[in-house]
Amino acid sequence: MLMGESHIMKRLLLALLSAATIALIYSGVGAQNANQPIFSYRNGDIWKYDPASQTATQLTHWGYNGGPILSPDGNKIVYLSIASNFVTQFEAGTASQAGGSAPANIWLMDIATESFQLIADQSGASHAGVLRSLPNWSPDSRQLVWLQLDPGLQSLDAAQLKLHDLATSLTTTLVNNVDLGFQGDDIRMPSLRWGDGGIARLHFDFRSDDADPFLQIQFFEAASGAMTAYDLGLNESRDNTVRDFIWVNHRGRSLMALQIKDYWDLIDPLAGTRSRLSDPPRLQNRGLSGGLQLIPLSVANDSGGWNIHWRANFGNNTYDTGYQSYRVNRNNRPGLSPDGLQVAWQDSDRVSAWQIGSGTGGRPLADTASRWAFPIPQPFGLVWAPTEWITTGALEGAQAAPALPPAAPSCPLAPLLLAGQHAILGPGVSSRIRAGASLNADIVGIMDAGDVALIEAGPICADGYHWYFARNEEIAGWIAEGGGGEYWLLYSIDCANSPPIRLSATMTARVAGSRSLSVRNGKGNVGTAAIGVASPGDIFSITGRPECDLSGERWYPIQLGHLLGWIAAGAGDEYYIESA
Repeated sequence: MLMGESHIMKRLLLALLSAATIALIYSGVGAQNANQPIFSYRNGDIWKYDPASQTATQLTHWGYNGGPILSPDGNKIVYLSIASNFVTQFEAGTASQAGGSAPANIWLMDIATESFQLIADQSGASHAGVLRSLPNWSPDSRQLVWLQLDPGLQSLDAAQLKLHDLATSLTTTLVNNVDLGFQGDDIRMPSLRWGDGGIARLHFDFRSDDADPFLQIQFFEAASGAMTAYDLGLNESRDNTVRDFIWVNHRGRSLMALQIKDYWDLIDPLAGTRSRLSDPPRLQNRGLSGGLQLIPLSVANDSGGWNIHWRANFGNNTYDTGYQSYRVNRNNRPGLSPDGLQVAWQDSDRVSAWQIGSGTGGRPLADTASRWAFPIPQPFGLVWAPTEWITTGALEGAQAAPALPPAAPSCPLAPLLLAGQHAILGPGVSSRIRAGASLNADIVGIMDAGDVALIEAGPICADGYHWYFARNEEIAGWIAEGGGGEYWLLYSIDCANSPPIRLSATMTARVAGSRSLSVRNGKGNVGTAAIGVASPGDIFSITGRPECDLSGERWYPIQLGHLLGWIAAGAGDEYYIESA
């Protein structure tokens, strides 16, 4: 137990009893798990503050983490963790980090079991290591998205937009060249916001020289990666710059709210309009009716609008919580209890909380020993229960937002391979191996159909192709993944009783020939059950990597309509399925 924790937790227990009394009075608050723990970032690690057991528990012991980030369904947290090899180099004085992003991995924790899963590591990274932004949850809690850059392999001004599916454990590249804009002396991976209207980010750069800056809000479609950008009209003095941007539920519609000094604008990415919001948005528990709503108000004597004074609204009353933060963004954002009656926030080396009737200012819940922590760009402070931003204010002065023409994708095919995997050149194909990731690079050899190689680096988008550095016993060099809508280089797994591989994850396929195929709830015919039938000509999506069953046949996870299952690729020399 932490120093002084027993006395502190007694006060916490009394506070919880008081909150329970209020919950009986206000019947409008829905039933929630009042013992939901608070997860907090403190000094480079993730902590759990548990009201039920009156304990504060340190969950990670690395000292170089940033998070936690709560899933919208409240079941999982995800966080960023600085790569251990970089920390070793940093402490030895052979690497530096002055304030930008450092090479990082992504971890996921299941709240119920407190089990950890590594989502993205440094596999295949160059000597510079892979830089990643804080990951962001999809609205349905099924996917994660982040920006990723390997300075040793990629251009320093363009990153990849990565998408990870929790059901398939598959990470794909949604967009290969996201312009990072002006970075200064350090590379800092930008923040993302994922809402029902898409994946959003702010983009600041200069059109020609330092005298011509511009600011955009960019929206990426989660399904296709298509991007729409709106010019935010940054003026010469830059006093109308966007302090923060959040997705809000405006009367059932998902809109983007932009904080500008002491006022907010709303952008509707579907209608392409921009309006002034009459009242600030409010933070409340997701799906809970009748709880506290937190209102971020600009501090009166702060002309820049950066400092935020958090007020709490309950029924017809507004209260002063006493909490002030710098900006609204997530590392400073307070959390709400599951019953909607308490507010908690990060307060120096402690977590503080406020509830109705406690006056102004929070009480400490628990302390952590102060120590140096490695800088993580924009670490979260704490999360308690799932929250959402809402607004019912009037929209004033609606006008068309100046949309910029979408940029044509430089590499039309989405890359499907990752460093560390083996790949095979598909049937009927031979491909040049080059000294660099470019059509202008020297040819060092040829790979033929059926040749297998280890992917050591990539993808790099250049000249309209995604390139990978591949190596086997005979040759090493850069090879294009595909072109003209066709994949040449495929994820390789050798199954003894199946024909050579010719399909890969995220591709679309059809049932070949005249036979119907069983769709089963697992790979293979033994120990699984048939859950559907794929008829000749049926088209389906491959949702993950193929696997071999006990008999040596290759099976693919697929989605056929609303049906999710597994289907056999073929047997012997016969293919049951083919590219659509």
